[in-house]
Amino acid sequence: MNTTLRKIVISLSAFLVAVALVVFIAQNPARVGNEPLFIRAALLSLAVVSGLIAAYPFNPLFSGRPGIYMATVCAPAIIPVLVYYFILLPNEAGVGLGGEQLDSQFISDDVASAINYPVYTPLLQLENLELFTKQANVFLRMTAKDGDEVLLRAVRKRVPGSGPNTEATVQAVLNKTDAYEFIPLDIPPVSSLTARLAFIMSNVESDSAFIDVLDHATVAQFELRDPENGRILLGFPLKRI
Repeated sequence: MNTTLRKIVISLSAFLVAVALVVFIAQNPARVGNEPLFIRAALLSLAVVSGLIAAYPFNPLFSGRPGIYMATVCAPAIIPVLVYYFILLPNEAGVGLGGEQLDSQFISDDVASAINYPVYTPLLQLENLELFTKQANVFLRMTAKDGDEVLLRAVRKRVPGSGPNTEATVQAVLNKTDAYEFIPLDIPPVSSLTARLAFIMSNVESDSAFIDVLDHATVAQFELRDPENGRILLGFPLKRI
């Protein structure tokens, strides 16, 4: 293999590594957010250095001087990455979660023949203020004036059991599109997640009946709970939008 061909192979390989890492980081923020800060910094640094290595053969200023190129271009290029992950990000991070309801919708027609219950599908914006990905289940709690309480869980990613049931049927119908999320949710660190969830309104027979229950409720709120121990992480009100 001659020198020119070798440079092209190295450059192309480095470019592909850089692209693969950038795509992986961009498409998996929650997964990356589970890793320690030094792992996250290492992944992004590797992407930056790989991109610079890919550009090296086209930089005549450093032709034949790869060591100097690494020391004067590649090494300084990772300093902003280190500053971001070890200084800016920790200073930006806070404690806890935030939540807001963005809209209020029902799905009845698409699934009525299969489950005979209305499905409430609100759009929620959930914010994770912390340094690491937060996992949460989402519940809907309604308390009537007489003290009666209804606690509904959003449809899950994995429904226990092998036989058909209402939750599995709803999941199968809604899973045909990318519009819905199922619990537990993975909320990336120092970021927000917008998710449309599904609640099976098995305590009522129609959308209007649910709205009537909501009108007479003293408490109607969404709750984010820890999937491991059920502890409430955040509560915020359901809004009639």
